[in-house]
Amino acid sequence: MTGTASERSEVWLRSNPRPAVAGGAVVALAVAAAVAVLWAVGGPAWASWAVAVAAAAGGAIAAALVVTALLPRLVRRGNRLRVRLSPLAAHDVPLEIVECVFPGSNPLAGTESTAAPRRVGTVVVRLAERAVDWKERPTFAAWGTWSDGHVVIDGRWCEPLSLEVTKQLGQRILEAKREVAAPARPDAETACR
Repeated sequence: MTGTASERSEVWLRSNPRPAVAGGAVVALAVAAAVAVLWAVGGPAWASWAVAVAAAAGGAIAAALVVTALLPRLVRRGNRLRVRLSPLAAHDVPLEIVECVFPGSNPLAGTESTAAPRRVGTVVVRLAERAVDWKERPTFAAWGTWSDGHVVIDGRWCEPLSLEVTKQLGQRILEAKREVAAPARPDAETACR
């Protein structure tokens, strides 16, 4: 952590770079294939420019999405917990309304018909019931959901999950809440004057 209490920033749950990098590689291959086909066919000059502009735009969009997908899912910033479950938005939740963290799981898509569906691990962050303004937020469903005061982070889009990771998150929340709730202690010299 760096800075003062209001500026501290500590990554609590990182993203999973593999899906983002794989998606970026697919876009790069598609762009390279389009340029190669156009070069091999030797089409008109305007077509070359159109492909070049489309390739540049597609590459820039893909790069922006990859960079955004690499941002951490949970970051403590002073007395707030920044939650990122969308490429376009992050929400700074006050630590005082974060109640606990626990492991969970969701059925893996496409396995509903099997007798024992495969599941994907999740981390659930429960928010206080009194925090009605924080009950729901829009999310990118692949990264997780946020409804009824429960923030559910999909394990495929964050660092590998385990019981140990969840315990560490719970411990960090307890420590951060204690730190935020503790009154500032005046320096001994200042208190004596």
